[in-house]
Amino acid sequence: MLYVVVAALAGAGIYAATAGAREAALLLLSASGLVHTLFNKPQALCGKVRRGGCEAVLASPYARPLGIPLEHLGAAWFAGVLPSYYLGFGHAWGLLALLAVAALVGVEVKLRAFCIYCTIAHVIGITAALFLLGL
Repeated sequence: MLYVVVAALAGAGIYAATAGAREAALLLLSASGLVHTLFNKPQALCGKVRRGGCEAVLASPYARPLGIPLEHLGAAWFAGVLPSYYLGFGHAWGLLALLAVAALVGVEVKLRAFCIYCTIAHVIGITAALFLLGL
């Protein structure tokens, strides 16, 4: 989880820098998101946090839209960060993330359960989306 903090700090520091640094920040953020969604196991991370509703969120029908686990969809989004930036549809990719995070947080509110594993992915995704949007 330390890499998440490092990524956030590095992203904040790089934010005001040149376009080359923006690409470095996007690379760091997308790599952090991929590592988080692919290699952090929700059960291990959520088990360390006694408060919250990881189990409720991850066991809900919303956790597998069309039978696809959300962490796989998140990993696919993070994998597409740099290609979207270089291929000219970074704004749309960033907006997709912001809309998805808003919907997923809405699900957590509806379930009255919050998941730290999900929140970490949301923060990394929002940060990358803001870079893609040029904000």
